[in-house]
Amino acid sequence: MRAIGYFRVRDNTSTLDEFGERFVDYCERYLNQAIITFGDDLSGEAAPQQEISKGIPQLPGYNKLLDYLRESESNFLIVVPDASHLGEDLEAVARTMVELEGTGSQVKCDNDDLPDPFQNALDTLGVRGVSRTRSERIKESMLERAMMGKGLGKPPFGYRNGSDGSMEIVSEERPVVELIYRLYTKDGMGLRLIAQHMNERSIKTRRGGNWNMVTIRDILKNSTYMGTYTRFGLRLPKSHEAIIPPQLFRSAQDETRSRKPVGRVINAEPFLLSGMVFCGYCENKMMGVTRRQSWKRKDGRRSNGVYRYYQCQSRNNMSVCKYHTWRAPLLEGTVMSQLKYALKAAGTNGNGEASDRASEIQAVWTSRIKNGERRFLQAMKRTAKGEMDLLVLGEYLKELDKIRSGAEKAKNPKDVEASFSQWDTMEFGEQQGFLLEHVAKVIVQDDSVDVLV
Repeated sequence: MRAIGYFRVRDNTSTLDEFGERFVDYCERYLNQAIITFGDDLSGEAAPQQEISKGIPQLPGYNKLLDYLRESESNFLIVVPDASHLGEDLEAVARTMVELEGTGSQVKCDNDDLPDPFQNALDTLGVRGVSRTRSERIKESMLERAMMGKGLGKPPFGYRNGSDGSMEIVSEERPVVELIYRLYTKDGMGLRLIAQHMNERSIKTRRGGNWNMVTIRDILKNSTYMGTYTRFGLRLPKSHEAIIPPQLFRSAQDETRSRKPVGRVINAEPFLLSGMVFCGYCENKMMGVTRRQSWKRKDGRRSNGVYRYYQCQSRNNMSVCKYHTWRAPLLEGTVMSQLKYALKAAGTNGNGEASDRASEIQAVWTSRIKNGERRFLQAMKRTAKGEMDLLVLGEYLKELDKIRSGAEKAKNPKDVEASFSQWDTMEFGEQQGFLLEHVAKVIVQDDSVDVLV
């Protein structure tokens, strides 16, 4: 295959020529045709300034490489020594990979053990803010405990860490785990109905709270309950006393697979009032839900519909409230109408009482950025395992960009009247930033909406 080399020199221990020779050796070993090399020398005082655009270094050698790929209109193998030549951190590597492979080319590291750039990046660069040396020491210590079947961190419901580190059954929690498995496998209940069953009978979680679908699901898929210890790729059967027989655990997994919907598509489009809407009956937050329906018309043709609405989170996750919902367009339109009237009555022009919530708003955006970065990191790891396509990873990066853009624009809010007049032309992040600034809470009942500013 025709190959192109690309390198970045960051210190005086190597030169572009040395990397070039290494590239030629690689091509000879793997029978690739060496076409051309590009490089950026970032060592010394003469190093060019890095202008960062969406996290991608705009460097002369890299720009020439991109121009060459676009003008050639051909597919190449791009070879780099390791992932650090693609970016300073995992996010920069991902952005560079999306851009390079978007030209139709393939990127590889000349490391025989870790040729995949994503796997190489996770190994070479690690996670930002985490000391690699300390991380390795901790991992070695945890691996040693794992090999002995010792508990690490908080044990699952039904167990506790004994004095010697091994997992012991909590007698009062054991019947609850057995009940969950029986309801799921024998009685055919779904996750929501099981949570409702537990909550209606005042059976509490370890922390004394209500049960929800996620907690039930995690118990049903945790192999710890059949006495198997799983950590760091290790699988140690019969390492501790089981609560659930292996046959019953496998039956639960078979039941889950049989219930799993086929061809389900998840719509990641965010909701404008996310985090601001509260149920007027149970005071829990309402969550945005997207549903797709398909039906056959009288003339035989099929029609499809997408419905977006806000639903009480307690009902959806814990079954402790009734089915309270509002269609998203109707609720959002109602909130905007009330907000416009409330701000006009209060005489708020963007510099009044709403500005008192600046620190609270900033905390919301900081949390959203962290969540976006966390989702990206998870997507990066899945891509490294071959479980996710590079195009999908690119969508996570776009979503992260939108969140950061919204956070930046929230620092300089627009005038209220100008925002209302330009509402339809504003980006989603700007709209949500405006609402976060001026809306304290939206309380919803079946036939009323109360906007608190």
